[in-house]
Amino acid sequence: MEFKLILKKINNTLEENERIIFDVWYNESSEHRIYFNRVKDHYSKGLDVVDIKKGWDGVSSKIEKKGSRKTYMKYVAAVVFFLGIGSLWLSHTEKIEVPLPNSSSEITENPIQIGTDKATLTLEDGSHITLEKGKSYKTGKASSNGEQLVYNSEEKLPKKLMAQNILTIPRGGQFFVVLADGTKVWINSETQLKYPVAFASNETRQVELVYGEAYFDVSPSSEHNGTHFIVKSEGQQVEVLGTEFNIKSYKGEDQVSTTLVEGKVRVENQSGSKSLTPGHQSRFNRNLKNFVVSKVDVYDEISWKEGLFSFKNRPLEDIMQVLSRWYDVDVVFQTEAIKKLTFNGVFRKTLKLDEILNIIKNTNEVNYEINKKTITMN
Repeated sequence: MEFKLILKKINNTLEENERIIFDVWYNESSEHRIYFNRVKDHYSKGLDVVDIKKGWDGVSSKIEKKGSRKTYMKYVAAVVFFLGIGSLWLSHTEKIEVPLPNSSSEITENPIQIGTDKATLTLEDGSHITLEKGKSYKTGKASSNGEQLVYNSEEKLPKKLMAQNILTIPRGGQFFVVLADGTKVWINSETQLKYPVAFASNETRQVELVYGEAYFDVSPSSEHNGTHFIVKSEGQQVEVLGTEFNIKSYKGEDQVSTTLVEGKVRVENQSGSKSLTPGHQSRFNRNLKNFVVSKVDVYDEISWKEGLFSFKNRPLEDIMQVLSRWYDVDVVFQTEAIKKLTFNGVFRKTLKLDEILNIIKNTNEVNYEINKKTITMN
């Protein structure tokens, strides 16, 4: 069952079909009920005040009584999700101590900053506007409070009059934009989105994810004379009628992935066309031309939008790639074997990088060194 349903249960926001799913899972075993109650207890206290060592010690005592590796891994999974600052474990490790992150790290002077809301807006005349917290911006077409950019809903214009804006989010940044048709877009680090400042009357609405990752909540076609909405990215395009989905298409990566949360989309590329249903993801390899669709854990794929890093059986190389974008650092691996170590875990994006690295270090499988803005994993 998706962890998101547990959170929705705690917040009393389950839909009827979700409530049925939750009730079946909850009544299935006493372990499920224990897990839910622990999560609920910790969330009710507030995630920021959870005592990690106390939580881990409680789980450890149960592990020792149960004895089996299967039971051990179940309880570790529970720890990962309910500990306030997040936790992490090696999928093949037999026992791990997870102490509180060390307040004194190897870094005496830390130039590494936690990511924040920031972007550069390129207007139709080529001029650049810096958008960042504490800095307001307003024109006749859009306004920003430094954390989001909202375009005015205005009368449709002829296509020939459409001006294009470009929003570029650097490493260490994120941003939110509401387009003129009401479509909402959450934009991740190291991403560029190109779009019209208004949409042409009775014409297909089209934007371009030049590179990077973005989550779209598309304004329904029914509100726009049935016009479709298309997101173009390198090697593919996604056509929607009104839905929520995530596209990841970073520079330097062969794979572009599209994950559908709600509604229906059709993904087209050189290898063909496939329709997605909620909970499924298409993956297209731009070099090999492979094009596959599979069911995925949607929460893991879109957790970045909710202020979390969520990793499930992910190689350390992939994890550090994600962290490098948010914290704007470079990562060096001293061996190929370290890259392939797989981890599971959930972290707040508001954590300092060294707090996350210390948790990884405490698995006793990998160490790290920081030199200015370069992380060496050894």
